[in-house]
Amino acid sequence: MKKLFTCLVILFSTVFSYAQKDFEKGTITILPESELIISGSTNVNKFDCKFNIELITDPKEIKYIKNENFIHFSHLKLKLLTEGFDCGNKRMNSDFQDLLVCEKYPEIVIALNKIEALAGEYVKAYITMQIAGKSNTYTMPVLVNADGYKGKLKMNIRDFGLVPPKKALGLIEVDEMIEVQFDLKVAH
Repeated sequence: MKKLFTCLVILFSTVFSYAQKDFEKGTITILPESELIISGSTNVNKFDCKFNIELITDPKEIKYIKNENFIHFSHLKLKLLTEGFDCGNKRMNSDFQDLLVCEKYPEIVIALNKIEALAGEYVKAYITMQIAGKSNTYTMPVLVNADGYKGKLKMNIRDFGLVPPKKALGLIEVDEMIEVQFDLKVAH
């Protein structure tokens, strides 16, 4: 009981200390020359579904708090319409949207929770991905340079309750592992 009380005191004092601090504010704009791609493979070939960046180029306000080696963000989310992905042809686009249960969950949401400074040009990003109504948290290295952010993250679609589809009477099977690649060029 004493350990539980101590943990609660630490948790509430951390939350209270953040509530006492004012968030710093800024604006960020994702530039049209950015790229965001979901890549996967089947037992026959590979596929890339490229996101239409024009759908997310509006300026976004960001709120953050710097704390030692971390920067904590308040509600920094990137919402990607599943219909904004182009996999190369209409059939693959339709299959991709069916896989992501597009009609019920029309968005993929990526929330940046915090970043941690690492050696050199990299930071460790702590993100939450929401796909098909289910959320999972991940950490990933991100290369930071003067004009933007670059990285990639491998994940299993089963973590989101999605089942890899089979096509052509089961002869073509989609691998459950996908990779999200991004090269976001930004203006501050």
